Amino acid sequence: MGRVSGKAMEMKRICWLIVATLLTACSPAPHFTDSAGQRVSLTAFEGKPLLVNYFAPWCAPCLREMPLLAALHREGRIGVIAIHYDPASPAELAELARRHGIAVPLMIPEESARLPFPKPGALPTSYLLDREGRLQETLVGELDDAKLAALKARVLAPSTAP
Repeated sequence: MGRVSGKAMEMKRICWLIVATLLTACSPAPHFTDSAGQRVSLTAFEGKPLLVNYFAPWCAPCLREMPLLAALHREGRIGVIAIHYDPASPAELAELARRHGIAVPLMIPEESARLPFPKPGALPTSYLLDREGRLQETLVGELDDAKLAALKARVLAPSTAP
């Protein structure tokens, strides 16, 4: 066997990086299970910005911001979903929604879901995704009227691009 040149090794490495990138780009969209037990793809929310909120019922700021998130969800210009921070079943999510009056879709990410954001280290944390599902902004801490108004102004402002 002949010796492989450094240039050939570099080309081989570049080819493998391209293949790995393509495989990652072609990976299926992350899926969730909603409080009714239905499987929902992240792609179902594409077409408008999406605010993904991590919450837990033991987190008082999480529960305080839920009515504001519900109002944002009802407006319909920015999608809103809430992900329960701790493991839960669809039935437990439905009970949480009933008990705490949560009016945004509650979701459980699939274990294998490759979400475009990490599981947060603090609650509440919200992730703003663009119309194509790409992470745009991470919001750590309780959302209030002023923060949501500023978020809407940034996200819904008409584009000035030609």
